[in-house]
Amino acid sequence: MDLNDQINFLNFWIAKERGAYYTIAELESLLDFGSMSVFNDLHPKYATSQRIKDALAPFKEVYNFTTLTSGYVIVPDDDYIKFLDLQIYFNISDRRVYYPVKLINEDERADRLNSQIDPVTSTSPIGEQTAVKTFRLYPVHTYNGNVTYLKRPVRPVFGYSVISSRVIVYNAGTSTQLEWGQDWINTILIKALKSIGINIKEADVSGFAEAASQANYTGLNMM
Repeated sequence: MDLNDQINFLNFWIAKERGAYYTIAELESLLDFGSMSVFNDLHPKYATSQRIKDALAPFKEVYNFTTLTSGYVIVPDDDYIKFLDLQIYFNISDRRVYYPVKLINEDERADRLNSQIDPVTSTSPIGEQTAVKTFRLYPVHTYNGNVTYLKRPVRPVFGYSVISSRVIVYNAGTSTQLEWGQDWINTILIKALKSIGINIKEADVSGFAEAASQANYTGLNMM
């Protein structure tokens, strides 16, 4: 089911239940709401099952960094949502070594920096998250590494042209599709409709083509 099918699906049920049609912009927003609703349900459970990891895979990003001498790392992505991992790497005898950086709370910082039992070094640093997308590594040093995180799902964009003044023709080439796997699209559509008070079941999604045919639905969309 591509974006055109998804938009037609939403409009079909809105027309059936409300006797009205939403504009393209309203349907894009509705679909985006459903997408974000599923994302917000799943991302706190990341890595609890392979199915959830697979579902969120399209939204996983890696930012490679070299810190300034202050030790700060700032992820330059406005769509950053959830931190997953931070690691550094360095070379020893022509071999690249990776080291996971544990993030600590600010009340632990002094004890860790003063520890002689488990000393903090430039090859075994600690980290602190100081803002949503900002981290600082200790001891203060220049580090190379990467941050792995989840980004916001892309907002759908329904590309189209208008002919005969009113007829909207879908254009896949100028559209932005949802990044979700097909096995999550039904859930997104159900959540999108539920947000405006229309409750349907999984079987209703599967039976959409038959229901639309019986209702003589022509896929009318509005600007």
